[in-house]
Amino acid sequence: MTITGEPQNLSKALGDTNWKLAMDAEHEALVKNVTWHLVPPDGVHNVKDRRWVYKIKRKTDGTLDRYKARLVAKGFKQQYDIDYEDTFS
Repeated sequence: MTITGEPQNLSKALGDTNWKLAMDAEHEALVKNVTWHLVPPDGVHNVKDRRWVYKIKRKTDGTLDRYKARLVAKGFKQQYDIDYEDTFS
């Protein structure tokens, strides 16, 4: 954990119930909104890696509002002439 209480990696986040619930909520939102779907690699397409980003959201008075977890694509693994012009968010 950092000074802010935000984990730096998945294993540390999974050790805390609050972060696990935040990741579950993010996953449910992604599935509900049909944001992505899991497919097996086919050897032809460049598979994007992903990572979890954690942030503690605070109210204006500084008290804890909620734990926020986001699943983001690692766009820096794009390859020229394959998916270099594609945008991932």
